[in-house]
Amino acid sequence: MRRTLRRSLGMARVLAHLAKGAATMALVFPFIGATRRRRIIQRWSERVLEIFGLKLQVAGQPATIPGQRPVMLVGNHISWIDIYAYLCVADVRFVAKSEVKRWPLIGWFARHLGTIFVERDRPRDALRVGPEVRRALEERQSVSVFPEGTTTDGSIVLPFSSVLMSAAVDVGVAVQPVSIAYRRPDGGMCRRTAFLGSETLVASIWELAGGGTTHVMLTFLEPVATHGADRRQLARRCEDAVRRSLGHPPRVAPPPLAPGAASAEGAATASPSQTTRTALAKPTESE
Repeated sequence: MRRTLRRSLGMARVLAHLAKGAATMALVFPFIGATRRRRIIQRWSERVLEIFGLKLQVAGQPATIPGQRPVMLVGNHISWIDIYAYLCVADVRFVAKSEVKRWPLIGWFARHLGTIFVERDRPRDALRVGPEVRRALEERQSVSVFPEGTTTDGSIVLPFSSVLMSAAVDVGVAVQPVSIAYRRPDGGMCRRTAFLGSETLVASIWELAGGGTTHVMLTFLEPVATHGADRRQLARRCEDAVRRSLGHPPRVAPPPLAPGAASAEGAATASPSQTTRTALAKPTESE
C-alpha cells in the first residue's frame, strides 16, 4: 500500500513536470536564444532524474562545442531515461525509434527537440535517415546514435551497427563512444530502469516512480577521428571502448562456417531484438 502510494505520487510529479515542460517549450522557447534554451533543457532533464531518484555521475565530457564543433555520440542503450541523462550535460539531437513520436507528451518533446526518427523494424530505413544525420552534422549540430538498435538490461553490449556512422565519416566529424550504466547503492546492476521488449512507457514510469536511489554512471570516452576511417572498423572500435568502460570482455568474432552450415547457423541465431526481448526480461522480484 505504501509503495503504491509512493508510485502514485511519483506519477503525479512526472505528469506535472511534463506539463510544465510543454508549457515552457510552447510559450517561452520561441522568444529566447539557443543558449538559454539549452540551460532550460538541462535543468528540466536534471529534474526528470531527480523525480525518479536517479543520481547522475559523469566521467569525461562531450567533445563538442555547441554551434561550432559537432560530434557524433555512440553508446549502449538501456532505457528512454538515457536521453535525459545525456541532455543533462550535452547539447545533442537524437536518432530514436519512430514509436517515440507517438508517446504522450514525451513524443511531442522529442519532435520539438529535433529528434530524427528511424523505423527500427525496417533495416533499410537507416539508409533514408543517413542523409538527415549528415545534414545535422554539416549544420554543426551534434547527433547521438544508439547503434545497438535496441535496448538491453545493461548486462551485455550488443554489436554496434556502422550504418549511421558513415555520416560522421563523410562529414569528417569525430565519433565519441559513451557508456551508461545504472547501479544500486550497493554497486550492483539496477534492472528497474531497463526498458525492454513490449513494456509500455506507462509501465516503465510506474516502475521508476517506486522510489529508491539509483546511480546513473555516464562516461564520455576518448573521441575517435574519422578521417579516412572505415565505418565498420570505426563501429567495432567504439563498441570495444564501451565494452571496456563497462567491464565487459571484447566481442569475439564467430569462427568461419563449415561448407553447407550457413542455413543451420542462420536458423539457430536470434536477432538482437529477439535476444533482448527474451533472455533479458526483467526479473519478477523487487530490487
